[in-house]
Amino acid sequence: MRKKIVWKEKMSEYWMIGLLLFLVAVFSYMLPVFATRGNLASFLRSMPILGIATLGVAMLMISGGIDLSCGAIMACAGTTAAYLAVRGMHPAVCLALGILCGGAWGLLNGFLITRFELKPFIVTVGSNYMIRGLTQMFTGGILISGLPGWFYHISNTHLLGNILYTNFLIFLILAVAVVLIMKCTIFGRYCYAVGSSKKASSLAGIQVKRHLLKVYFIEGAFAGIAGIILMSYLNVGASSEAMGLEAYAIAAVIIGGIRFEGGAGGIARAVLGLLIIEVFKNGMNAAGLNTYGQQAVTGLMILAAIVMDYFRKKREESA
Repeated sequence: MRKKIVWKEKMSEYWMIGLLLFLVAVFSYMLPVFATRGNLASFLRSMPILGIATLGVAMLMISGGIDLSCGAIMACAGTTAAYLAVRGMHPAVCLALGILCGGAWGLLNGFLITRFELKPFIVTVGSNYMIRGLTQMFTGGILISGLPGWFYHISNTHLLGNILYTNFLIFLILAVAVVLIMKCTIFGRYCYAVGSSKKASSLAGIQVKRHLLKVYFIEGAFAGIAGIILMSYLNVGASSEAMGLEAYAIAAVIIGGIRFEGGAGGIARAVLGLLIIEVFKNGMNAAGLNTYGQQAVTGLMILAAIVMDYFRKKREESA
């Protein structure tokens, strides 16, 4: 039985790799600009923003949670760091408080969900509006400009020609760290156990509520890091940014094989799902598809990811 499950997981990975290569081949053939050095550099510079958020969302969904306020947390944390940087605070303080801001919002979500046994979907929809509203009220909806040079260089320092930048290196380091945590630590094993069955995990001695609080804090902190990377990339503090980004992150995670119910999937496969989403978005931009068309196609991709999750669950139940 175990060999059969492993074979199915491998086939799922091969299918995703095949789809990714197919998309690259089609876009490269249809759109000459897609395969250019400039477009590759643009792709690698923009991917870490969604990528870092996806890492946190993947860990959370494996644990059986979900966060629809991820984009709002990014905007709040990034804007907070930008505001402090403009006020002349030390870089370490700005970054630490920005990340802690994200972690605090994630911890609040986790507290409401675990303490009052509320549905994560409802709680995080409410916190999404609250966080976004508070951030825009604080800034008055005005961009925070005049950021110091060090803030801009967080995301935009050249590492290899004009292709690789520091934001991609940050994403790569975090991705490797999360893969190792989920595969090689007790914390990672607890994530899978809690996602599979909270009741069984509790009977096995795992403090489920405390663990979920930790995961929500970490997910919020990752959203905070992504928010700082985003604002550094744009070189402004913008409370209106990252609108709807959580939908992309969830779609990438589901395409990567992580179930809504949790307890299955892996970070590496979530990154594959992320690449598929990002290549598709990049291809639409290269094709000159307008914003409304991109929203329609993105919505279709998210619906397709949900349908995939449904059929994956049915197949596993019948196995």
